[in-house]
Amino acid sequence: MIIRGLIWISVSDEEAKKEPSVTDAEKEEEEKKKEAAEEAKTVSFQFPFILLKTKRGLNLMDRLAASRFTKHFGSISLYLFPIVGAIGFTLVLISVSLTLSNASVRNFMTSSGPLVNLLIPGLNPYVPLVYGWIALIVAMVVHEGSHGVIARYFKFRVKTSGLIFFTVVLVGAFVDIDEGELKKAPARKTSRVMAGGPMSNFIVGVATLAILMLVVSSMTPIGDGIGVTGIYEDSPANKAGIQPSDMLLAINGTKVTGIEDANTTLSHLKPGDRVTLTILHDGRQEEKSVTLAQNENTSRAFIGFVGLDSATIKSTLDRYRTPTLMSPLLYFFLPTFASGQYQVPYSDMMHSFYTSPLGGSTYIIANLLFWLWFVNFNLAIFNALPLYPLDGGQAVRAALTSYGASKGWKENTAKRIVTVISLAIVALIVSVIAGPYLIR
Repeated sequence: MIIRGLIWISVSDEEAKKEPSVTDAEKEEEEKKKEAAEEAKTVSFQFPFILLKTKRGLNLMDRLAASRFTKHFGSISLYLFPIVGAIGFTLVLISVSLTLSNASVRNFMTSSGPLVNLLIPGLNPYVPLVYGWIALIVAMVVHEGSHGVIARYFKFRVKTSGLIFFTVVLVGAFVDIDEGELKKAPARKTSRVMAGGPMSNFIVGVATLAILMLVVSSMTPIGDGIGVTGIYEDSPANKAGIQPSDMLLAINGTKVTGIEDANTTLSHLKPGDRVTLTILHDGRQEEKSVTLAQNENTSRAFIGFVGLDSATIKSTLDRYRTPTLMSPLLYFFLPTFASGQYQVPYSDMMHSFYTSPLGGSTYIIANLLFWLWFVNFNLAIFNALPLYPLDGGQAVRAALTSYGASKGWKENTAKRIVTVISLAIVALIVSVIAGPYLIR
């Protein structure tokens, strides 16, 4: 009879004895053929993703694996790996502390929603779609490619590599290393392969931050005036066409460099007076004539804008391009955060108050470099955590397994230790995500 498409043939014991048995070698050979057929496919589907495979990536990995740099990179990565993992673990502890002890942090996280914890463009409201996807794709290609290069240096078989698409959108990369060979290899080799991905992200992150600092160093304030950051509706400034990102240089020819200067000048005027404002708009100096209005609840003259002193504009730039012992935290300020707008010179609000030899492309270049730095750094420290099955967890497990074998540990002792560590780290991460909703 036929069961699930297979022909079931009933035979006697004598006939069964005559049937040739399928040996383990034949089964293994059959599995290899299936695997080879799968690897030969250029396109495969793993719902909801499309995997585009290419041999070019493998050839490039072999060429890079043959270079001297790869040998040194693998060794350096192995020693830096635990340091980066420690940095990641420290940041997790700081996040837990802030979440549990700081009400403003909890309020921010609950108002932003749980997706704020994910570094995924389109889901996290603070990660821009274009910059975020470019940075994420670059980070994943660098990460997976480095795994493959070091694996090829140690002659591990890389089955296939390629790109991952969600419909027609490129969302990542993959390198499929033979797991059987990795499990049988010495811990010093396996750990180097695992360390290669996060460490390459760390290097790319630091490099892009350094380039970002060079870009910011090329920026200078566009003028010595008040940077307009907001306009009141139906105010004299609004009616005159003044816009946020403009800079107020003078009132009736009197130079103003701060809000106090403007208030002093306006104190000698009254509502209904006609004044001339000197404005810097898109790099051009313009004169605008406005009729002053009366400020609410006072009899003082009113132009109707919110602005930043020239000293504040200058100090924001100086703090960012002159690192100090406390300034590293400044480079984690997202230019999309409301609070980050005042701290980052290339934010949407601040970038118009500076000029650079790079011209109008400064804003785009600076933001792209920031997200490359930020995404690569976060991917590095997260994957370096001793959390299985992340790279850090796999490296720790391989090291403990090797150490345990030399010390006569019981089987699976290393696995149990890594499981306990992983569960502890997961508990910390969950407390960061769930804590704001549980603690009021």
